[in-house]
Amino acid sequence: MVKRWHIVSNNQQSCGEFAKVLNISPIIAAILLNKNLTQEEAEIFLHTEQQKFYDPLLLPNMRAAVARIIAAIYKKEHITIFGDYDVDGITATTLLYKTLKKLGADAAYYLPDRQTEGYGVHKEAVDKFIGKTNLLITVDCGIRSIDELRYAGDYMDVIVTDHHLPGETLPEAVAVIDPQRADSDYPDKNLAGVGVAFKLCQALWQSIKKEPFEQYLDVAALGTVADIVPLIGENRKIVKMGLASITNMGILKLIEVCNLSRDKITAGHIGFVLGPRLNAAGRLKHASMGVELLLSEDADEAYKLALELDKENKIRQELVETAFKEAVKIIEKNKYQNEAAIVVAARNWHQGIIGIAASRIVDAYYRPTVVISLDEDGMGKGSCRSIKEFNICEALEKCSDCLAAFGGHAMAAGLSLKEENINEFRRTFTHYAEMILTNDDMQPIVEIAQVVQPELINKKMIADLSLLEPFGMGNPAPSFLCGGIQPYNVKKIGKTKQHLKFNFTAQNKQYTALGWNIGEYADIIETKKVDLVFQPEINVWNDREYIQLKIKDIKISAAGKKYPSHDMIAAVYLFLKKKINENGGKWFFNEQKMISTYLNEEIYNISEENIIYCLKVLCEIQVILFDKKNMACTLPVGLKEKKDINTSVTFLERYTN
Repeated sequence: MVKRWHIVSNNQQSCGEFAKVLNISPIIAAILLNKNLTQEEAEIFLHTEQQKFYDPLLLPNMRAAVARIIAAIYKKEHITIFGDYDVDGITATTLLYKTLKKLGADAAYYLPDRQTEGYGVHKEAVDKFIGKTNLLITVDCGIRSIDELRYAGDYMDVIVTDHHLPGETLPEAVAVIDPQRADSDYPDKNLAGVGVAFKLCQALWQSIKKEPFEQYLDVAALGTVADIVPLIGENRKIVKMGLASITNMGILKLIEVCNLSRDKITAGHIGFVLGPRLNAAGRLKHASMGVELLLSEDADEAYKLALELDKENKIRQELVETAFKEAVKIIEKNKYQNEAAIVVAARNWHQGIIGIAASRIVDAYYRPTVVISLDEDGMGKGSCRSIKEFNICEALEKCSDCLAAFGGHAMAAGLSLKEENINEFRRTFTHYAEMILTNDDMQPIVEIAQVVQPELINKKMIADLSLLEPFGMGNPAPSFLCGGIQPYNVKKIGKTKQHLKFNFTAQNKQYTALGWNIGEYADIIETKKVDLVFQPEINVWNDREYIQLKIKDIKISAAGKKYPSHDMIAAVYLFLKKKINENGGKWFFNEQKMISTYLNEEIYNISEENIIYCLKVLCEIQVILFDKKNMACTLPVGLKEKKDINTSVTFLERYTN
């Protein structure tokens, strides 16, 4: 799929000032400026772990929740934690359970079965607690379980902790803690479910123990990253501190099973390696296996559970691949890919993997996607995944007449509906997408932090980039662009030759570029110059470190065809500089005079259009000053530093048009 390249603009002068004040490289300064951060905010972003957590009592109903839980602890009342079956719910359940037990509570946990019960609180589950549970606490769910929690309230007290968007009515409960509440003044609305559970634990610990609570951050980090919430604000602090202090036995054994290094775990490892294995429990068997892993303090037991999860994940991968291929056949047959949104349904898909299949379809077609698995009774469970420009929860609100239930985030949601309503849902959902999305919205964008010269890609640059970690939703790893490079040693690699690898040289230094699943480019680029979007990394092979560029996208370079080359722009600059000096520091001309003079005096072959283009670029980077009113050209006074041609908006058009 052809992608649009978007280069984030930056102010070169501001970058220099920012870099100096914060003692960082201009590259890092530019990225922080493009996040619209002030100097103070940038300091916090770079050193999040040194900032204090927000007061948990700022969350709505937190005081009432703390008071009721403390009363339950002192009265020895039985507390049941009701969690969700995804990684966020598993980690939130683990964190709250461990904290309550440490505070002396009589606590147990319950996670619904994905296949037989589905998402959220159900009356059948509540029936299991009647006569046994005095206090029910939901984590990562409950905000839309209005009727179910009203029923539960007849038999036990209820506290809701959630982070999903509430409906018009809040559940009836002792406390409803959700930063997304309309009346919430909490400074950070982006907490994951485990983040909200962590804030409850903070408030409890501070009230009972009278000391700060920063425990189980490794567990909180796991759920926060896996739930794909923005890694900014408190989420960033939770993840950064959690990754730096992994002590949970279950996480350590999962790391071991995955052949990773504890000291080098990144948010990427959580999102693509650890998280999916923990998720496999809830998708194929029961999520309680994930909680058991994270609660285990026995190394042998934890290792066995980690191996079992790894095995389940392999099965999950096979099921996803099968469902994805079948879904693609349905999509192509019905030409759903030509519509603004995709809704696809089948009877034989495992409900535990349809969310992953939906994500794969979004990657393939870049459309909001709903994948529905039908059971024998004619009910469908659907997983929804979206694109940047489309709030899928708002879309589901518009389709609520077709749905039995729904809930989720802007980018991911779940739903249930009757089979007979699928066609009407597809029409309504697709029509809404057509109204909201433009053609450009349905073309994926490659965000480029900066265009850089190859010589800037060094080990120090890569080390500087680590200051911006952890990367994830809301704080993606920055991508960079090098233009007009000449590949050599171009190879297809991998078992099926599906990957691309090549070298290029700049300033007498050799670089290696590696692109996954784009091996077909090898035959195209071998004799052509290319523009390369990449993320730099250090690779180690045979105990030798070298710089490797992980390719995010690649195009045949337009420079030298549609646009003037660097050398052409330099030639026009030298010509203008000469004419200015010959005319006492100021040269008066109109465009036609400039063009004719240049063509008469210079031998560089260049079109009239490109001469004007070069003048525009030179003026934008301020090595030439042009007074358009008086048609006078001068040189800037006291110009000492080298100007970066990549700060010219006109010059950068060659990469984005």
